[in-house]
Amino acid sequence: MRFSLQKFGIDIDYKWKRTTSEIEGVSFRYGNVAFKGSQVDRKFSFGNLKKQFEKNIEELKKQGREEYLRELAEQEAAKKATPTKQNLVIKGVELNDEQQKTLMSGDYIFLENMTSKNGTTKFSAYAFLNDEKSRVFFSDKNPDEFIKHGKYEMRIRDKILVENGHVTKAKVKWHGMGNYAYPHLWKTDKSDSEYKESWDDPRLPKSQKSEQKQIQPNIPKNNRGRKI
Repeated sequence: MRFSLQKFGIDIDYKWKRTTSEIEGVSFRYGNVAFKGSQVDRKFSFGNLKKQFEKNIEELKKQGREEYLRELAEQEAAKKATPTKQNLVIKGVELNDEQQKTLMSGDYIFLENMTSKNGTTKFSAYAFLNDEKSRVFFSDKNPDEFIKHGKYEMRIRDKILVENGHVTKAKVKWHGMGNYAYPHLWKTDKSDSEYKESWDDPRLPKSQKSEQKQIQPNIPKNNRGRKI
């Protein structure tokens, strides 16, 4: 029986026992020249080659078992490292999935029987997050209701955030435009009586602010930068 190592142009001939179907020898042929495996080197005799192949097979099986066990260990470690899903708890009230989803989307929810700072008094209120979604704020009125402040009307939630020292992208009734405007409002100092206003987000670096200018609303120049 002959196999070809075509890459090298070498043929392999096997010698079979006459009485059985077992292989008892191997020869290598290159063109018209042939050598027994043992003539090339004793380690290339069929017996030695067979031992080496069997050794390699066992090694591969061992590596496969080790790889399998390693994968199992990694999967188990990953399970332990993955934290158990926990919903937000606000003032002692655990949110359900829908409430948490609503809150994180930037909307508000109404929560009952929350525990106040003294640990005993219960209260109910609307809850909403700041722009960065890092802190919860409360209002006894609908946060999306508008209140009058100077010449403008803004949402209750926006006034609460600004009064608490946060920058927020407010929703302001802008009658000159016939609809709404969305300036960024903040105070330089909490004690300031007036708000600062910008159509760029003051929290962003200059490079990103320049991108925002391309999508800002078409506000008349005499209304830009006006304090509220």
